[in-house]
Amino acid sequence: MSDDDSLIEEFFSEVNDKYYPQVLEGIDLLDEQCIEEGIEALSRPLHTIKGVTGFMSGFEPASTFTHKVESFLKKMQAGEIAHKLPQIALAIESVNSIFMIIEQLRESGSYDKAATDDIEKRLAGEGKKTEGIGAESDTPVELESLPDAEIITLKARRLYNQQQLGIVDDTLKTIAEGKRILFDFGISMSVASSLFELIASYSDSHEIGITGMNTHCTSTFYSWGFQRYLNVFDSRDSFLK
Repeated sequence: MSDDDSLIEEFFSEVNDKYYPQVLEGIDLLDEQCIEEGIEALSRPLHTIKGVTGFMSGFEPASTFTHKVESFLKKMQAGEIAHKLPQIALAIESVNSIFMIIEQLRESGSYDKAATDDIEKRLAGEGKKTEGIGAESDTPVELESLPDAEIITLKARRLYNQQQLGIVDDTLKTIAEGKRILFDFGISMSVASSLFELIASYSDSHEIGITGMNTHCTSTFYSWGFQRYLNVFDSRDSFLK
């Protein structure tokens, strides 16, 4: 068996045992119209599949297609695409098609390009701004200054789009280096992993705590390993001790 064959076998073993179960979880969430949570569940396996197939000889079309699906899902997550049944159905169809393309390339070295082109055309056609989605971005945070710490309360129930993240970033920039910061997630129902990435980027210059996370936020926090940079507290009082 050549090195390329070994890589392919290892990849498909990972797909079957690890990535596809994660994708099925994400698809189930989309089907239940839990859009943000479903896209979060899909983001890691799809990103990995895109990267690995991009380096595997003969599987490059799967990488290119996965990239386009990722772009569609990111726009959907940011509120640029409607969260309605036709768009949800297209998202699920496109994700399932990634695995169909991979299997076709494995079995025959080719894939159904006409079907793929049709999906890509529909993905591109949905990429228009939809009114009313993500409208919670106006005041996503509230800053409370205490003598020994700054408390940042997330005011948006769902925090995903770039405008919201920009406001969080601007708020963090106003805080003096070395001051302790606590993020209160008590109001938020779900947030993007990119929010935790943003917060973690300030952990070198601040001691940062997190409190009030629900199950969805906690799952995102730990599955991406942000506990290495940020500390979780039971309450504001336990942080301020």
